Amino acid sequence: MDHKRRKRVLLVIRYPVGGIRTYLKYIYSQNIFDDIDFTVVCPDPNMESYFGKIFYRNSLEYITCNNSRDMFTSVYIYLSTKKVNLVHSHGFTAGSICSLATIIKPLPHIMTAHDVFLTKQFEGVRGTVKKRILGYLFSKITFIHTVSHDATDNFMQYMAPVNEDQIKCIPHGIDAETFFHAEKTALDIQLESDNTCLIGFFGRFMAQKGFKYLVDAIEIIVKENRTIKQPLVLTFDWGGFVREEYDLIKRRGLSSYFRMMDYTENVPAMIKSMDIVAMPSLWESSGLLAMESLVAGVPIVGASCIGLREVLADTPAIIVPPADSSALAEALAKEINTPTYEAFQKYSTVARKKFSLARPALELKKLYDQLLSI
Repeated sequence: MDHKRRKRVLLVIRYPVGGIRTYLKYIYSQNIFDDIDFTVVCPDPNMESYFGKIFYRNSLEYITCNNSRDMFTSVYIYLSTKKVNLVHSHGFTAGSICSLATIIKPLPHIMTAHDVFLTKQFEGVRGTVKKRILGYLFSKITFIHTVSHDATDNFMQYMAPVNEDQIKCIPHGIDAETFFHAEKTALDIQLESDNTCLIGFFGRFMAQKGFKYLVDAIEIIVKENRTIKQPLVLTFDWGGFVREEYDLIKRRGLSSYFRMMDYTENVPAMIKSMDIVAMPSLWESSGLLAMESLVAGVPIVGASCIGLREVLADTPAIIVPPADSSALAEALAKEINTPTYEAFQKYSTVARKKFSLARPALELKKLYDQLLSI
């Protein structure tokens, strides 16, 4: 394509962690975005190399900022001085910042909603004011991209000023081929027993991911001697309140049942190496880990919370109520004692097609093309 005719998209990410990072890698690594140039505004200078690997086929500019106010200034100055065809914000904070900027400097704007709203966020006078401000700012965005039908319903419930025709639901997908074909890896761990069941917890150490309920469940299993194998939970993320969580595990005398693993980029191999994946989340906008586990053919025990329940529906997944340690313990014990591995292996071929990245990437690109043609 003639360089003069190439379009530039401004990507704005306030919190480049967890599912947002994974989503960005999955979507923008697709070659259907090769005809677009990108500018990324992000607070983390260490992420420049990460985005460099994703956009190695594109012209890429990278701008860092210190906080939300600095981010608004960076976005506003860039829109005022550079040729930009489309703004794409990721997350509610980035979306509100970019909405304010594009009200002043009008441009098409897509916001991807990577989270859901909770009632407690809007309690009291301050919460009411916050809700009204967000509702106004989001109503000025061209399209709100939600990543699940659950997330769509949640957004419309709390953000009434947004019109239904502004919502574009494009359910998430993953790099299904990589997870489907991944091989187990030799784990660098010493087991206290050869008769051990490996339970993978791949979430961040934050309240949303429900790790405390997994700790409670393991304590129930161990104290009541419910399983024929010894459960060992392997965790893979040093973010959030990891030190506090592991201190609590030590104080409760459960250290032999939990192990913090070194950081790895080979998540598919790690998932394949688990006997069970645990996902006791309290809420999700979608559930990329659940998709990855199902495609990998590994048994998953997950919560029936918003977002995650949509992914786990009509699959072999063992589903328990959120924030219910007893139900989680019962489900884990049952899977340890009577594995359903074969059912997950059989379903993986269905999941491979159902959660393929090709569909969401193509749908987002069509949305881009629609706005870039304006």
